[in-house]
This record gives sequence, C-alpha cells and structure tokens, in this order.
Amino acid sequence: MTARDYLNRIRRQNQIVKQTEKEMTEVRSDILSLRASSLSEKVSGTKESDLADKYIRLEQYFDKVNTEWDKLIDMRTEAKAMIRALPDENQQAVLYARYINCDRWETIAFDMHYSWKHIFRLHGRALQSFESIHHGSLSEMRT
Repeated sequence: MTARDYLNRIRRQNQIVKQTEKEMTEVRSDILSLRASSLSEKVSGTKESDLADKYIRLEQYFDKVNTEWDKLIDMRTEAKAMIRALPDENQQAVLYARYINCDRWETIAFDMHYSWKHIFRLHGRALQSFESIHHGSLSEMRT
C-alpha cells in the first residue's frame, strides 16, 4: 500500500460517516413526519407498531453511525502518530490538513500562505517522506 492509499482511506471513511449521518437524518425526518401524520389521523390498527418498528430502525442507523465514527477516530489517531514522525513540520501540516481535516487544496494553500504549485510539491515530498519512514508498516497493510 502506498502512503497516498493509506491516507486516502481516512478521507473515504470521513465520507462514509457523513453519508451515514445523512441517511440517519433522513430516516429521522421521515419518522417524525409519519408520527405527525399518525397523530392527526385517529385510525386504530398497526400505526403505533409501525412507528415502533421505525424507531428501532432509527436506533440501528444510530448504531451504524457510531460504528463508522469509531473507525474514523481509530484511523485518524493512527495516522496522526505516523504523520508526526515526519521531520519536516510543513510536510506534517499539509498531510494533516489534507487527510485528517479533509481540507481542499485551495484551503490548504491559503492557510499555509503558499501557492497551489508549492503545496503540491510539498505534498509530493511529504508522501515520499511518509512512505520512506513507514515503508515496513505500509507494506504489511492490505488495500
């Protein structure tokens, strides 16, 4: 596994967390609208059990979000320690901003007061440095 592959896993996991949270919010919204409509309708039958089933499914989404967050936190913790091993603080900063904070390139360049071209050069050197320092760990990991 390359340094870029390893670090991009964090960005992908961040997207998974955001997508799962979005799904949970949509389900919650649907349940609340279903609940509001069931309160306005005085129909006996299975409405309450349907609503209870929906709440159980919402809890399952909540558990899924927590699981995905736990994965992201673990991945970030491990990557932060590996990034801190780089001797150059600017290289650390660019990798941290890109992969831990999931910042866009223009944001990184602006925040670090560098041109895009310089940020890309710095990023390339940072990945090379990361890979040379952690070559053994990266080669043991599967993609």
